[in-house]
Amino acid sequence: MPMNRESKESMVADLADKLSRAKAAVVANFSGLDVAAVNEIRNAFREVGVEYKVVKNSLMKRALDGSAIESLGEAFTGPTAVAFKFDDEVGRLGKVAKDLVKKYEKFEVKAGYIEEEVLSGDIVSTMASLPTMDEARAQLLGVFNAPASQLLAVLNAPGSNLVGVIQAKQQQDEQGEAA
Repeated sequence: MPMNRESKESMVADLADKLSRAKAAVVANFSGLDVAAVNEIRNAFREVGVEYKVVKNSLMKRALDGSAIESLGEAFTGPTAVAFKFDDEVGRLGKVAKDLVKKYEKFEVKAGYIEEEVLSGDIVSTMASLPTMDEARAQLLGVFNAPASQLLAVLNAPGSNLVGVIQAKQQQDEQGEAA
C-alpha cells in the first residue's frame, strides 16, 4: 500500500531527527539475507545500543538534503538499512558491524559517518578500531599516571641504591671477618 504525503513527511522528519541526534551511523546492504539473519543483525545492534532501521532510499535522501552529511545519500541504492548510534560509544557500533560482516557474507557496509564526517570504503575497520568509552578512560588514566609512576621510581632510586651499597658493604665486612 503506497504511503500518503503526510506519512512520508513524518517519516522524513523522523529520519532527519535521527540523523541530527546520532553521533555515528553505518549504511548497510542486506539483500539476500533471510528474515532470521536480519533479526539476528537487529538484535546484535540493539544489544550495544544501536538502532537498526530499514529505510526507503528516497525518503532518506530527502532527510539528508541540506545537512552536513548530504553526500551520504550516494550510498542509498538497493535494499538499505541504517544503524544509528546516539551516544559516544562509536567503537561498539564498528565492532558489531565488523563481526556481522564476517558472519554474514551478504551483509555489506557501504558507508557511514562519525560526527558529520562522511566515511566510505573500509569504514567498519575505522569504527572498530575506536576504543569504547571504558577503554578510552583507561588509556587516559594510564597517561595521567605514567608521569607520577616515573617520578616515584626516580625518587626511590637513590634510596634503593643506598640500601644496595650498605648491603654490599655489610657482606664485604662479613666475608672479611670470616677469612
